[in-house]
Amino acid sequence: MSYLFKRQMAALLLALAGAGVLTSAAAAEFDGMLDVGAGKLHVVQGGSGPYTVVFEAGFGSDLGVWRKVAPQVAKNARVVMYSRAGTGNSPARTAPLGPGQSSAELARLLAQAKAAPPYILVGHSYGGFVIRQFAAAHPEQVAGMVFVDPADEGLELALKRVDAARVARDQRAMAGFVPPRYAADLKLVQQILDEGKLPAMAALPDVAAVLLTSVKARDGAEFFQETPAAVRIKRERHQAFFSQFSNGAHVVTANSGHNIHLQQPELVIGAIGQVIDAAAQAAERRAQQLARQALMAELEKAAALLGARQGAGAGALVVAALKQSRLGESDINTLGFDVINKGKQPVLAELILKYNAQAFAQSANAADSHGEALLGLRRAAEARQQFERALALARAGGAGERALAAYQSNLDKAEKALRQP
Repeated sequence: MSYLFKRQMAALLLALAGAGVLTSAAAAEFDGMLDVGAGKLHVVQGGSGPYTVVFEAGFGSDLGVWRKVAPQVAKNARVVMYSRAGTGNSPARTAPLGPGQSSAELARLLAQAKAAPPYILVGHSYGGFVIRQFAAAHPEQVAGMVFVDPADEGLELALKRVDAARVARDQRAMAGFVPPRYAADLKLVQQILDEGKLPAMAALPDVAAVLLTSVKARDGAEFFQETPAAVRIKRERHQAFFSQFSNGAHVVTANSGHNIHLQQPELVIGAIGQVIDAAAQAAERRAQQLARQALMAELEKAAALLGARQGAGAGALVVAALKQSRLGESDINTLGFDVINKGKQPVLAELILKYNAQAFAQSANAADSHGEALLGLRRAAEARQQFERALALARAGGAGERALAAYQSNLDKAEKALRQP
């Protein structure tokens, strides 16, 4: 972890002290201190959108390290940046905090800031530990995650199997490099790395995710973790970690080092945008699934009314349920035929397809489908009217010969049924 800390400390010295982080794109709505129980934390928030993007900096870094990323993200989302206890303007606690304790403070901070979920969590390096703890504790609040060259609790153990002496040398160098005020915090981190595991927590939610990995390496590097052999192991371990997510991307870059958010901020901005889009699509799919479940429950009630010979009530219930569902013509058409072919409920299907033909009055296909349902119920005269209407609409719409022939064929079937005694 030593070379990571060195890079982060350089970033910390370059970063703004928090104020003005959002000014290049959006004014910060709040830039100040919030009480989270055990102390106060410095937070900056602004922007607007359906998702709240929460930034978690690396070890020893404050909120200012996101200055190249947050302004662009704030154009389309709510943005929350903060400095963990002991960094930036946030006072240290009486005892060092591990990632689980920092995650708990983050939860209280978001509540105090009235920053509502769903959250897109963005964590760099050690910040990846913190967002993992938060997501495991609050899975229902998290819609997506972006890992920016995240810390890996098992990496040092893996590297020790390759060259334990070099790993030990890196650790000694770190002990001499770290500022005294971070020494106790670093001891907690080193304990995690020595054990190769984070404190016990639940599984992460399977949400949209992007993991960015720096594969920039140097032969003869000062620190072992920057050598090609170590970088190769890190890349493989990052890929293995990412495999738990079913929606997203693992992106590698050799054009920046550990601080991708400072050297290639466009990669982080793009990753956040990708996760927001994927989260929105997932939310829409869930909404459609819930709407369909509600619709099917209402259709079951309508079927019961039909069984009780309450056709008028069933028809009204079908109309109300389909309007509420906001399904399109094609989906309603498919539903109607599913009810015929799979549900074996032709009367209910006719009510569904009747609504479709009325709601989409300019659709030749909807009229034709309603006609098929009527013909199946031996209501040939009504079926003929629908087939005639479908044919007229198709001709007016410039339908091809194949479609016209199909509509004409159904019309012929209805007329033949009417001629039969």
